[in-house]
Amino acid sequence: MYYDAQTKNSIKKITLMSQDRKKRQSGNKARRRPLGKAQLLPHTAAYVREQSLCWHLALAAFKTGKGNGDLLAKIVKALYLAWYLQEAGFGAVEREVYLEAERILDVAASCASQGVWVIESANCPPIIQILDLHERQLLCAPVFAVTEAESCVVRFGKSEKRAPW
Repeated sequence: MYYDAQTKNSIKKITLMSQDRKKRQSGNKARRRPLGKAQLLPHTAAYVREQSLCWHLALAAFKTGKGNGDLLAKIVKALYLAWYLQEAGFGAVEREVYLEAERILDVAASCASQGVWVIESANCPPIIQILDLHERQLLCAPVFAVTEAESCVVRFGKSEKRAPW
């Protein structure tokens, strides 16, 4: 085909713009390494049981008045991870349950200043409901989703927000 010089230049510009656009899109984004099999599968049942046992033992320690800051942090981290995994589409509990669990843990933390680390048994159901959700999440969510949720918890910890929900 015959094109005049102006048409050839226009085609050349369009081609170059198209190539530049493609380069910019892929060049600006960090390339993600392909995920391996271990990242695409959920955690093992043994790992999930171990984690669940730790959370429930921590809560049991609070029920008997033997809680401490480390155990409180373990429970809070599990609640935050459950929230972020829920946001990613893995299971659901109503937001009000998170708010109630947060209120209960705030009371436990404030009583700690008086040397009392306790959560009354009657106050445990919202916390247990979220811990049970988180156990189910770990059984079905791929490891990479849990890792991303952990990153969200870290970012939240560095923020000025009071709660993620």
